[in-house]
Amino acid sequence: MADLETAGGAPSRAPAKLRAKGLDPLVRYMIFHWVLGALGGALCTTAFLVFDPCGIWPLIHDSGMGVPAIFLLYIGFMTSFGGLVCAAAVMFPPDDDEPPRGGLRGNVMPMNWAPRLAYARSARRA
Repeated sequence: MADLETAGGAPSRAPAKLRAKGLDPLVRYMIFHWVLGALGGALCTTAFLVFDPCGIWPLIHDSGMGVPAIFLLYIGFMTSFGGLVCAAAVMFPPDDDEPPRGGLRGNVMPMNWAPRLAYARSARRA
């Protein structure tokens, strides 16, 4: 346990290189698309309030609780659109041609080759 660094009493097992790099690319990808969807939701809410296709603006204006109503409308649209865009981005990731990370990168025989037997040597006991 001598290789563990402690800061504030909590042991850290992550290498310094990983901590300095920042977030995982998948997490950055998800956050980016969530924010993109939230911005789209804010834009749609603004368009909904400006064009007023359902006649909701007079109801909000005359209710006496216009600011909380608009706040909840924006939060609802931004959360829904953000989640939808993030889920679609995770389900349909971009094509990347990088080889898989980690592992031993050993040579693997193709599946159409027949397996070959490897005989074990007998152990000699002294």
